[in-house]
Amino acid sequence: MTDVSDRAFSSKVSLNVLTNVVRTVVMAIVGFMMVPYYIGEFGMAAYAIIPLITTVTTYFLAMSDSLASAFTRYTAVAVGEGDMDAVNRTFTSSVVGMAKCILLMMPLVLLISIASPHVFDTGGSDSLDVQLAFFMIMVSSLMISFSACMGSVFMAYNRMYITFLGRIVHCVLQVGLVIAFFFVEGPSLAFIGVSYIVASVVFLGIMVVNLRRVCPTLVFSRKYYDPELLKKMSGLGVWAIVSQMGSLLFIQASMIVVNLMIGSLAQGTFAIAANMISMVNTACTSVAIAATPLVYRSYAQGDIEHMISVLKVFTKFSGVMMAFPLVYIIVFAPQVIGVWLGPGYEDIYSLLYIMLPVEVAVCTSNALVNVPVVYEKLRPVAIATIAFGILNVAFTMVILEFTDLGVLGACVSWAISMALLKLLFYPLYTSRLIVGDRRLFSRPMLWSYMSFGVLLILGILLTEVFILPTTWGAVIISALGGMVVYALFVIRFMFSREERGVMKSFLPGFVQKALRI
Repeated sequence: MTDVSDRAFSSKVSLNVLTNVVRTVVMAIVGFMMVPYYIGEFGMAAYAIIPLITTVTTYFLAMSDSLASAFTRYTAVAVGEGDMDAVNRTFTSSVVGMAKCILLMMPLVLLISIASPHVFDTGGSDSLDVQLAFFMIMVSSLMISFSACMGSVFMAYNRMYITFLGRIVHCVLQVGLVIAFFFVEGPSLAFIGVSYIVASVVFLGIMVVNLRRVCPTLVFSRKYYDPELLKKMSGLGVWAIVSQMGSLLFIQASMIVVNLMIGSLAQGTFAIAANMISMVNTACTSVAIAATPLVYRSYAQGDIEHMISVLKVFTKFSGVMMAFPLVYIIVFAPQVIGVWLGPGYEDIYSLLYIMLPVEVAVCTSNALVNVPVVYEKLRPVAIATIAFGILNVAFTMVILEFTDLGVLGACVSWAISMALLKLLFYPLYTSRLIVGDRRLFSRPMLWSYMSFGVLLILGILLTEVFILPTTWGAVIISALGGMVVYALFVIRFMFSREERGVMKSFLPGFVQKALRI
């Protein structure tokens, strides 16, 4: 692979990040606006059904998405090695394998949909509406999951922006259809399900149309179906599934436990905090995910030194940059929650104070999650994730049963368990896996928490002399203005010349030439 093609490959990172940031902003705006919209249309108890459905759905996606991550690994390595025969065999086998996985899950989807109003507290909603919403939202999510077979090709060629643009269309169309249905026919959980299905079909169409444009030589054919390769990929996928199922024992399991032990009203409150955490995760993932094609490519070419350089830059950048919005939400929680949901949600502040500091570690370690997949060493990750997830569930149940902490106790349990996984296990294990030195990623984590601590102190001092108005204009302008100033300071003074050079290599070629890089 020539230096020119390497630069062209790396230069797509900025486009991937840009489109993913736009996707994140769109999804954040939709997430912010739809929560009060749904609460206004359904009420808090009935609204809680929506995040409950998406939470249950994640358990099905754990299987399909985990297989997709394993398929992506083999596709990316084959593309990196320039072996098109291997690419076609991997693609064909992954499509067949994913289709089988989804077909096997459909009876369970149907069963859970039928049983849902009899198992969960649905706040008095119509049983048929709940069943239809469960079924259609789960099916639409499986359709999105199936698209990962095509997304793996885009990732291998570092064209992830196609997937991100498709997800923007998917998100806007989905919410647009919901609002249109509600306006014409009135609020109904079933209409939400229909909107999800239609938007997912359109998204699949976008992915199919662009597949041949990215890789004209890609072929889906029976002759390329390789059962042995599928078995090998599925072997890695099994541990990926175990790991993903373990990750669902954290905030998703906490939400279900809260619903079953306390009720839908308390779960609705917890869901709002969980929604905020989810948006933060999406934001930091939008940056960290751009490292994945570079990591796969470096590994395929045997350039471990470059892979380490990329990972160190992305871990530090993700953690340090996300420190500002995390501190902003903590310091100005009354204003952020006030403009988002209105008055009467003061009990959510304490939930965020407990959960958001842990997100620093989550954001910093996000770029590391694919390292065990690259090295095909997922078993320790799966075991650790399951262990800490079980700790979270058990601890949450004990707190809810024997204390009066309620939702706050569930947040404490989540924070402790997640810190053990993301702050300690992931940096130590991935460091040892790559170079045998467990301190490799300790410095980026330290930089992230130092930035978070300094910003938090400055923010608390600021609130002593300044009160931010509770208006959308004040919140948006102060957040964006502060983020720009902070980003310029961070890039100039907290990154070395070498690190800035690595970051600049991700810019488009014409920008690199303009900057004489």
